[in-house]
Amino acid sequence: MKDHAGTPPPCQFDLRVGRGRDGGTAILSRHVAWPWSLPRGFRLAGRDGPLTVLPQAAGAALLPGDHWRHRIAVEDGHLHLVTAGAGLAHSGGPSRVNWQVSVAAAGRLAMLPDPWVLSPGAQMHQRQEIDLGPGADLAVMDGFCLRGGGAAWRSETVIRRGGRILLRDDQRVDPDQLARIAGLPGGMTAFGQILLVTDRALPGIGPGPSDADGVWGAASVLRGDAGILVRLAAVSGGALSAALDLWRARLRAAF
Repeated sequence: MKDHAGTPPPCQFDLRVGRGRDGGTAILSRHVAWPWSLPRGFRLAGRDGPLTVLPQAAGAALLPGDHWRHRIAVEDGHLHLVTAGAGLAHSGGPSRVNWQVSVAAAGRLAMLPDPWVLSPGAQMHQRQEIDLGPGADLAVMDGFCLRGGGAAWRSETVIRRGGRILLRDDQRVDPDQLARIAGLPGGMTAFGQILLVTDRALPGIGPGPSDADGVWGAASVLRGDAGILVRLAAVSGGALSAALDLWRARLRAAF
């Protein structure tokens, strides 16, 4: 997205990751602006394990008219991006979140955020554009739950490898549609997905059941055996979070 002069608008969150002096994954450069703060990250599994980074947003809330822009470049190594809790999208007008992500050859990225919480009347639009190099691995979680009333949600995801589109996913739902879904048996009010793009066999990872109460799941293999996509529908945000926690544990072990 560009302004009237043709210049891309600045990112509030710009992170570049690669190999540090000791050979482990490290932050090479970072720049953040309101509402973000970004700590140094930590390695739970030592030098040869992934770098875990936990960005924090002021108020953890997306206000009407906000447009958060993020850029992540994994030049080498393994990065786990996690959150300290769910983000809240307020009502009163549309809000947007954009992610521009690149993972170089043989790099590995797991984006494992908590689902968004949509206030009644919220209008949230998220777009993720991800470019993968040869042999790069990707895991992305996504989702939202309702906070006591209808809301509008749109999520666009485009994943490319070597410039070729692997996946184009466009989800959109309005308050009336969500009300009809909530009226079905089970009363589903929270929705999520897990997207894996990899050529490797990952231990304990596959298109199986959600293993959580109050959650329904469906899985499919991506075209060209590029990975798997798992969709989840849950009776509440708590039930969805429990299912996603199970997936985070699996992905941390595999990635």
